[in-house]
Amino acid sequence: MIDVAEMVKNTNMFELAQKTNHTVDLTAAETEIAEELDAQFKEIGETGRDNDLVISQFLRKVINQEIYEAPDEILENMFEMDSIGEADDYAAVLTPPENTLVAYEAGKGGNVPKSFLDFSAVTPTWKNLQVESDISFADLRRNGWKTVSLIAENAVAALKNSRFAVVMAALDNAIVSGAPNYITEATTMPTATSMDALATYIAERQENGDAVILGLYKYILAASKLQSASDAMKDEMYRNGILSYYGGIPMKYVSSAKKVQGQLMLPDKRIFGVAGKIGTMTQKGDIRTYEVENPNREYVHLMWKDYTFGYAISTAALEKVAKIVLA
Repeated sequence: MIDVAEMVKNTNMFELAQKTNHTVDLTAAETEIAEELDAQFKEIGETGRDNDLVISQFLRKVINQEIYEAPDEILENMFEMDSIGEADDYAAVLTPPENTLVAYEAGKGGNVPKSFLDFSAVTPTWKNLQVESDISFADLRRNGWKTVSLIAENAVAALKNSRFAVVMAALDNAIVSGAPNYITEATTMPTATSMDALATYIAERQENGDAVILGLYKYILAASKLQSASDAMKDEMYRNGILSYYGGIPMKYVSSAKKVQGQLMLPDKRIFGVAGKIGTMTQKGDIRTYEVENPNREYVHLMWKDYTFGYAISTAALEKVAKIVLA
């Protein structure tokens, strides 16, 4: 029999779960692992007991590894990402988005007004997320490994999607009407005028090539059709449906099918532009995974607690973010 603890330690179990859930062919070694877990999960469904906490051991590894170690492309473009211990205190020191030192014309040996870079600490906004669910013994008996792999993938998605929605809502609320980075559009879809204004604003402020234009798929699709297409661009549209760039700025989309508590992950009627790093995001402590059996009602109750993260964005850094507000 395979040593489950050793197996979980040395295998990317989230990748294995995804391959299983999306019917991607497994290697011989992956098939052996999945079959062993399948047998053990089905046995738990038969007996109603998980004495070795096989389920929570698997889920703890999958979720902590994927949340804390796997790259998150869009957020990593926007934030300096790090992690601290559960009991640690933290204040973010933000690099200013622009050079605020001023050079004055002066006579030799004279003095000019002083100017400064702002290295002041900013207290992060902290959020704590939690997910709870049940797995019935009947589901374990019937689908074993597939049941647990599905809940693992979806728990990770729930935490990541909620984190993304929290941050984007904060950015949306921070950019108010009348500001230079608030671009209004009288139509329900972007026009060349509004997209050019967004791309120009972001291009003039980007520093290290991390800029991005971000919107729901329908808006990125509409923006893709605004540009005069070369043969290469027409080929990309044919293959992908959308273009990767607008005005030299990479474009990314978020699906409107992915929702957080029934709400869109990205605010509707908005297209955002971000000119690189705008702050820090810190993950605090580890996610706690709890497993409680209820043999009377024939299910295992699962809890993922204490996913705590904080984000810090200075007022000056918000100048590197812009948004189009559609009608």
